[in-house]
Formats: sequence, structure tokens, C-alpha cells
Amino acid sequence: MVSSIALPMRDRCAASRSTAALFLGFLFSWMAPNALAAPTWPIVPEDRIAIVGNGFAERMRREAYFETLLHLRFPEAELRIRNFGWPADEARAQPRPNDYRALDDPYVVFAPTKTLVWFGFNESFAGPSGVEAFETALTEWVAKSTAQGQLGPGSVALATPVACEQTDNAWLPDATQRNADLALYAKAVERVAKKLKLPVANLFDPTRAAFAREPGAQYTTNGSHLNAAGERLAADLLDQQLFAAPGPLRFDAPQFEELRSLLVDLEWVHQQDYRMLNGWYVYGGRNQPFGVVNFPEEFRKIRHMTAQRDEVAWALARGEAPPPLDDATPALASTPTAFGSRPYSEPQELRILTPTEAEAALQTPPEYRVETFASEEQFPELANPVQMAFDSRGRLWASCMPTYPQWQPGQARPNDRLLIFTDNDGDGRADEVKTFANDLHCPTGFEFFADGVLVISQPQLLFLRDVDGDDRADERVVVLDGLASDDTHHACGAFEWTPEGQLVMLEGIALHTAVETPWGAFRHRDQSAAYRFDPRRWKMGVHIEPCFANPWCITHDQWGQGFVGDGTGAQQHWATPLSGARFDGRRGTDQWVHYEGPVMRPALGNGFLDSRHFPEEAQGNFYYACVINMNGILQFRVGDDGAGFRGDRIADLVASSDRNFRPGDPQIGPDGALYFVDWHNPLIGHMQYSQRDPNRDHRHGRIYRLFAPDRPLVEPMVQYRKTLPELLEQLREFETATRYRVRRELRARPRQEVLAAIDAWFGELSADDPQIDRLRIETLWVEQAFSRVDDGRLEAALHSADPRVRAAATHILGDVDSGVENPLKRLAEMVRDPHPRVRLEAVRSLSFHPELESVQLALSALEAPVDRHLDYTIESTLAALRATWAPRYDELAERFPQAKSLLQQVGQRYARSEIVAKLLDELAHRTRESGRRPALAAQIAEFRGDANQGKAVFQRNCKACHRVADDGADFGPNLSDVGKRLLRTEIIGSVLDPSEKIDPRYRATNVVTVDGKAVSGLVVASDDDALSLLLGDGKVVKIAQSDVEERIEIEVSSMPEKLYEAMSGGEFVDLLEFLSQQTTPPSDPAPAASP
Repeated sequence: MVSSIALPMRDRCAASRSTAALFLGFLFSWMAPNALAAPTWPIVPEDRIAIVGNGFAERMRREAYFETLLHLRFPEAELRIRNFGWPADEARAQPRPNDYRALDDPYVVFAPTKTLVWFGFNESFAGPSGVEAFETALTEWVAKSTAQGQLGPGSVALATPVACEQTDNAWLPDATQRNADLALYAKAVERVAKKLKLPVANLFDPTRAAFAREPGAQYTTNGSHLNAAGERLAADLLDQQLFAAPGPLRFDAPQFEELRSLLVDLEWVHQQDYRMLNGWYVYGGRNQPFGVVNFPEEFRKIRHMTAQRDEVAWALARGEAPPPLDDATPALASTPTAFGSRPYSEPQELRILTPTEAEAALQTPPEYRVETFASEEQFPELANPVQMAFDSRGRLWASCMPTYPQWQPGQARPNDRLLIFTDNDGDGRADEVKTFANDLHCPTGFEFFADGVLVISQPQLLFLRDVDGDDRADERVVVLDGLASDDTHHACGAFEWTPEGQLVMLEGIALHTAVETPWGAFRHRDQSAAYRFDPRRWKMGVHIEPCFANPWCITHDQWGQGFVGDGTGAQQHWATPLSGARFDGRRGTDQWVHYEGPVMRPALGNGFLDSRHFPEEAQGNFYYACVINMNGILQFRVGDDGAGFRGDRIADLVASSDRNFRPGDPQIGPDGALYFVDWHNPLIGHMQYSQRDPNRDHRHGRIYRLFAPDRPLVEPMVQYRKTLPELLEQLREFETATRYRVRRELRARPRQEVLAAIDAWFGELSADDPQIDRLRIETLWVEQAFSRVDDGRLEAALHSADPRVRAAATHILGDVDSGVENPLKRLAEMVRDPHPRVRLEAVRSLSFHPELESVQLALSALEAPVDRHLDYTIESTLAALRATWAPRYDELAERFPQAKSLLQQVGQRYARSEIVAKLLDELAHRTRESGRRPALAAQIAEFRGDANQGKAVFQRNCKACHRVADDGADFGPNLSDVGKRLLRTEIIGSVLDPSEKIDPRYRATNVVTVDGKAVSGLVVASDDDALSLLLGDGKVVKIAQSDVEERIEIEVSSMPEKLYEAMSGGEFVDLLEFLSQQTTPPSDPAPAASP
């Protein structure tokens, strides 16, 4: 059911086309007198036309209606048209990913002679006060553009924003207020056009009139962004207003649809140039040593492919037979493999075990067994699975990425897919598979929503829906565009619903996300984050920040406590302290799981073993999947640690001697068993190999099932077509995963029906029901999704005898959209709760209420005992509320004398952190060739930090490769005496640009032997007879010099670039302080290094 969402249905779009046709007479009568008021757009033969601007410009390429009309209007002109729109662009700023123009600028290379410009939507959210600044910025943009390149007078045409459409989704912005603001910006565009004597298309007035003709989303997906019918309408308006008379051929031209299809394909190919995935490896800081070899020629091939499509478009526009496509594009050189250069993560030989052999290589505790649920042997579609989920019918879905790391020009279009597996006879093995969608591009995350599925197809978030019940996606709606794709393995993914129905999407460091929503542009760059997306409201925000280097997994326990896992360092972090109100400079926390020995990394999925199928002693154990340092699934016993948690490693759930085994996304299935995917690849790593390494496997993939053969399985619960009372009864189920799926299904049902059913069902429960506390919380979570929280049930939960219930209820008090009554009055009580976790939840919730009372209540938490978790959360809440309390500092210091030093510390620390973060940004991004670099580094070096805090930063970010005294590993330089060897400014330079100055002893060397074997490591000894290399697993390999065919020193440091972006400015200074104090001569190397 879809009544609670604004995602449009295809039949509504089709109806809109007929509505648009009936409405054209009105539009033409409106436009006739207005079209004469502005100059026409002077198109001449061989013009190169660029469409630039925000997401409205960018979305034109998906339908190509206007481009088709242009070619039909000028069939002999041989026009070249390219779309350079970018979501969230504004006239004042068009930020791009880091180093975007390092190879070249596609817009400059194209050298447009005409430009159609579309700005004003994103600026309009500033309201009336921003109009003057927008008008100035747009004027300056035109002046700058025409002063460069080949744009002459009158070559720039402007388009106003379109109107906002009033939808039937009450969660979206009110169209009346939005149109009041949009009208101001549309007039500003017209004033600029009149002043500069430019052609202008007023799309605002006619679209507002069209939108008013029929209620609901007829022309837009969300009230703000056009659907297919809206794109057709906008194209018609542009065509009518930019030229003096209607074109000779229009939508009914016999070649229209064939030409339009060709132009949509042309723009898709062009987007792989203009917005190529993996930019960090194509033109950015990680393009050495592989990207500089293959990507320049790939750009040339892509541009040749688009040029060939131009020729086809010209022929179709003239009604002629088109020439063949891609018959003479340049061939790409083959890429040599680097297999053998990363022994710490690779199998000894390039051999894929059969599913039977791979199953035999798996080890488990004696009470468990692993069996293959599905493999590529039975289902060839199953290749490179990365995420899985169970739907309301109990079927297992998996997203597969055979195109990973990215599409290669000359190949067929991306065929990454969503698969549906069904076990018809309940024997724990898949019997059939259906392909729901097979035209995705790197789907790193998906989840079910309403009657469809939300899925990543980089750089977009799509909503796919099956209309006719054949388990094939019939409808496709772009929900968000502009999610970072600078690095397809750091990109947005690992989807998980919070208990209250917010979609969490994880994204790594050094990326650049810029999306448009009905509420305005959302931008986030460089730092990792867990995003929070509300698909009912189409609202985007930050849920957790920082997420350290590269978060790959997030889960929640049965009481709603979140735990996020970093892929790079495999550190697991309790999410609650990190998920308060956002502010700049938040520092990280220590991980909560503990074990001895090397770091078990990276983490590819985590969760809790909540299933009656498993033994009692296993209940509540935490696990995460690991794909390099061990190939398996680790397990931890969970206990309390003051306000927080502690996990201690016990026997692994799964391990394998097969290094191709890459387990991920383990989840409890409807039968209570633990299912997980297997990426299954001899090469693992994004930067460790060329994107085009021929030994990246694109054909294999498995799904496994861990179970206890001597214990009964759980009776599967399905939610499909269940009544509301039946669904509410399923909230009694023990399995957290089942209740997760029940809440997901309840959120898909009509709001009023669900709320009424909850009231009726809960009203019949006995106060003595043994599950009454948990059922209160479960129903409150469902209500939160609908912005209603029952006051009586919330009050009862806040006073439960169980501190876990009180903590969960207190967490709700921070939800400002839930309609909770008197939140501060309730938080005043909870901040004095006897349990530290409840007090911590209260302090966190206070951060979302920017009032002086919130600050006072947060400080009152210091009157009870505090631990490091509470200390951190109090500090974070004070930092988030700094603008509220800073002007009243004297008053607060007098009232809370014990907090005076804390307030001073927070004020100074985060003011310093903001300054350092800005200096680091300028030093790293804006002054690479500038003489200011030494001065900026000197400014940062003057700041003094906390060495004890810096030690914790070192342990979180650096110890996997570096050692201080006995802590860490020896894969990178020993830092025990770095403070003696390097100045503070030199330490700064080494962290920001690790490849600028590499210690020869730690310069990685690639060796290819005469028999073709590749080995990579650090040279620890070399003479006339032999070469000895220290490998990533700590082993030393000795190679006879006579066996060396080729030896190459790598000019790129093995230290991850931009690691500093995983730290706040304050943490960077703390790390600098810690390192600068290390002056002890290094001891002997550790017995083993960790990669």
C-alpha cells in the first residue's frame, strides 16, 4: 500500500501526459505575448550546446525531451548537446569532488558555444532575504562564463525554476509557501535576463498553472522534482519560449521516440565521463599507480562513443538511416594483474573452489554447521553479492555487483542486480531465483519500503516497484541523485532501518555528497557519516558523525541500541553517544569489543544472535564478518560497561581456510538460522589493485546458512497480507529480526489504520502481560514513524522497572518530530535516573532541544557518578548547544561551579577544533601549489593538544600499521621516536600527504619473477644474491636476484590517503601532541605486522 508516500505511479504519469496535451492550448495562449518580450536563442550549425545548473538541469538527460525537440527543430545543424547539470549546484558555487579537474575539465574540453542555465531552486530556500544575493551571483556567473571559452553575446539562455506541486503527501512541504519563495527567484532570473539581454524561459508561471489543474503528484515525484510527464511539459515550454515559432516536427514525429531513446543513451554515456564513478582513483589522490595508466584512454573512448551517437542523432533527425554504433571506438589496452602482490589477503593460487569444496573448508563450533543456501553453480545470476535482506514473504533478496568496481567503456551497460531467492520446500536451500532488477550500477545498499524497494544505483537512490505481481521492477523513481560515488566501495550503502523508521545509509571518508530534496540541498563532504533518510518526507540528515574511516555495517539490539562498524579498521562503536545533535568537530570514541592479537579487519556486516534456534548461552552474542585478516565471522559475549557495553571475543562462529571466502551481511532468517553472503573473490581491496585487474572475479558468489542441527528451527513468520492485529501479535516474537520486519510492514500500512489498531490492540493487553514493557516500546517505535507517540504508554515506559526500557523511552524524547509532550520536563527526571545508561540517553536527547534549560539539565548530570561514556556525551551535548549557552556562560558558571572548567574546556576545545579543521581543509585542498603551505602548517603546529586523547586517536586510526613502543605493528615506520626525528610541521605534512616524503625503508616494492609471480612488500635486505621482502602478514619472503624479472618501487605510500578526515580538528591536534612527545628509540620489531 502506498497511501503514505509521495512516490508516483506510472499510470499517474501516463494520465499526466494526456492532461498535458489538453493543457497545451492554454499554455500557448499564455506564451504567445510573453515570448516576444525576450530575444530568441540563436542556434547556428555545429553549435555545441551545454545544459548546466542544478538537479533540474541534470534530470533533463533522463528523458531527453528537450534535446530531441532541438534536433528536430534544427535537423541540418548537426548539434552536439551535453548535459552538465549537477544536483545541488547554485549560481554562487558548483563544488566538485576532490581533484575533479586534475586530468581535465569535461565542460572545458567540450567548449560549448551555447549554454542553457538553470539556477534558483536551491537558492530559493533562503527565502526573500536571499533574492538579492542570488541575482548578483547569477549575473556574475553569466559574466564569468561569457568571458571564457567560446560563448558570445546572447549565447547564454536562462530558465526559471519550475513551480512546486501540491501532492497528496501531507509529510511534504506546503506548495503555497514554496511557490511564494520560488516566484521571487523566478522574477530574479527574468530581471537578470532583461538586464543582460539574454533569452529566458519562464517555467514558473505556466507550471504553477498546470500543477493547479489536477490535485496530486501529476508532474513531479515529490512536489519539487519533475517526473517524466513534467519533463515533457518543461521541454515543451522551453521549446516554445526560447524560439519565435513552433518547430516543424514535435512529439508526434515518426522518429521522435527512436531519437529520444538514442539521446538518453548518449547522455548516459556522457555521464560516465562527466560524473565517472571512482573519481578518487580516476583523477584523485589514489590514481597512482593504476588509474593513471588506464583511465585517460577510457575517457578518450567514452568521448568517441558520445561523438558517434551525435552522428546517429543527426541522421535520425533528418529521417535517414543511422550509421552503426561503436563500430570504430578505440580499443583499450589490457591491464596486467597484480595478483600475488598482497599475500596477506590472497589465496596462494588462482583457483576457485567448488561450492562443495568451499563448504568443506568452513569450520564452526561443534554444535553448529554451515550449508550452502545458493551458489553461482545453480544460479549463475549470483555473482559478487554484497548485501541481503528478507522480505515480508520470507524470501531472501541479495544485491549483486558483477560490474564492480565500475562500468568499463565498450562493455554492455551495467547489469548489477537485485535477486529474489525462494526456498519452496523449507530444506534450507534455495529452489528458484528471480531477477527483480538487472540494470543497476554498484548497488551497495537496499531495503524494503512501502510496496517497493529502495536501492542504490550509484550515484542515485532509486525506488523500484513491481506493479503486475511478476516479481520484476516495473516502476523506477529517482529519489535522490548526487550521492557520492568518488569511491564505489566507500559509497553510500549497508542500509538499516532504525527502530523508529529512519533509513540509515553509511558513507566513507573523502567523498562528496550533494543531493536535492524538497526541503533544500543537503551537502556533506570528506568526513564519513551515517546518513538518516526519511522516505516519507524525503528528508536527509546526518545520524552519526564521525563514522571513522569507512563504515560498512550498522545494527541495533533488541532495545534499539545502535552499533556501527568501521570497515577499514573493523572497530565497532556504540552509536548512541555519537548520534546526538550534529556539530562540527565531534571527536570519536573507543570501540566496545575487545580481543588480543592483530586487528581483525575489515568488518562487512554485524548483528546480534537473537534466535531461539541457537543455544541459550549464545543468545545476545554480537558478531561481525571479516574478509582479510581472517575469513570468517567473529563472535563476542556482550555485557554492561557502566553506561555502555563491552564485548569479549569467544569462539568464532565461522572460519575458513579458503582465502577466496569473503563473508558479509550476516542476518537471522525467518527460520532462526544465520544467513550470510559470500563475495567470493581472490582479489579483495579497492586501491590495492587496478580497477581493471583481469583477476577481479565477476562470476562467483555464494549464500550460506549457519544453524544448529540438533536444535529445532523457528517457525517462520511472514508479514505479507497479514491483518494489522496479526502483525501486532508478531511483535511478541523473540527474534529481533522478526520484529524488525514486522515494524517495517506496519510502517507500509495507512497511518490512521495503524494507529487505531495499535490503540485497540494494546488496550486489550493485561498489565500483567510478561512482555508488556517490550510491547510498549515496540508500539512506540511504530508510532514514531507516523509522528505520534502515545503519551500514556510513553510515561509508563519511562517509569519501567527495567532500565533498558527506560533508556529506549528516553531516546524517544530526543525525537523532535514525534509530537512528544513536555520533553524537557520528562528529561529533567530522566537525567537523574539511577541507571547511567538512562542518564546518558537523557543527556543525548537534550542536545536536540536548543534551550538554556537543556544546558542546565545536561550539567546537572554531573551531580551523579559519571564514566567515560557519560563524560563524552555530556561534552558532546554541550558542544552541540554551544551557541545557546556561550552568551550565558557567567550565569551558568555561577549556578554550576563544578562545571565551570568543563564549560571552558568545551568552549575552547571546539572553537580550536573548528579553526584547525578550516586550516587543514585549506592546507589539504586549496593550496597544493601555493607558497602558503608552510605558513598554514606552522599555524596548526602552534596549537597544543591533549597527548592522552592523542594516544586514543593513534590507537583508533594508526596502530594497524605503525608502532609506538609495544603498541601497534611494523608495516609502516616505527613512530616511537618520531617527535625526536621530525618537527611538528613535518609530522603534519606526513599525515596530510603520506606520499610526499616516504622513508625508503617503507617504500613498497613490487617484484615480478621470471615465472610471472608478483610479490609486493617492504625491502628488508638486498644483496647481489637475494632480495628479502616483508609482506603484509608479517612474513619475510626471500627471492633470488636471478629470479627477478622486474622490480618497481611504488611512489605511493601504503598509508591511506586522507586518513586525517576521519578525525576532528581537535583530534588531529591531540594526535600531533602525542606523536611530538614520542622520543624513545624504537625497540625490536613486533613479531608480526598487520596490513
